[in-house]
Amino acid sequence: MNAALPLVIDATMTLLPTLPGWSDVTVYDGPQVVGDTPREYVTVGFVEGEDFGGTFEPIAGLGDLLEESGSLRSEIVCWTGDADFPGMRARAFGLFNAWNAAVQDDVSLGGVAAAASLSGEVVPVQNDKGSAVRLVVTLSYIARGV
Repeated sequence: MNAALPLVIDATMTLLPTLPGWSDVTVYDGPQVVGDTPREYVTVGFVEGEDFGGTFEPIAGLGDLLEESGSLRSEIVCWTGDADFPGMRARAFGLFNAWNAAVQDDVSLGGVAAAASLSGEVVPVQNDKGSAVRLVVTLSYIARGV
């Protein structure tokens, strides 16, 4: 069995731009690129201030079937130059809800995993530059025989 985490990243990169409400969200594979910061973006496999983007642990499964338990860390960011924390929170959670619904509809992540789920952490930001909500999202998965 090869590590499934790269397949989970690829599946996530393919899925996110197709979700309802995500058409104006910039999706980065890893850290945000240098340049202007979009108002709404997600970093897949990267969270600002963290040293890792995911985990994977190959384990022996039933019979000869190997399993992998892992996680993919990502970050949804919605910000504005205005003082609109409630609006940014609503938008970030709307994006999370669309992603969560898609994972619940297909816990196999397009055939890559046996099971998957999302969880999140809220990081509020409000200062003289405006309001932002960062949702640190963990996609946990189990893959078998990949």
